[in-house]
Amino acid sequence: MSEVFVEVADLVGQVTDLPAEDISADARFDALANWTSYDALRLLTGIEQKFAVRLDLQEYFAIKDVGSLVAAVSSAQEKSG
Repeated sequence: MSEVFVEVADLVGQVTDLPAEDISADARFDALANWTSYDALRLLTGIEQKFAVRLDLQEYFAIKDVGSLVAAVSSAQEKSG
């Protein structure tokens, strides 16, 4: 498990009030309990602050699962660093 995955799962857990250890890479956002568009925006803000990256809003909202989000964050880190 990558450090980025652990931190993203922790942020998802904070936003949804789910235990981070219960969040897998293939967990779909639309299947998470308590998931709303407001939570999606809170997660985006948390990710951008935590990782000091900017994600394209349209690309972000097209992401369907945690693993894809981790890949997008890793890619954004590579571009910015």
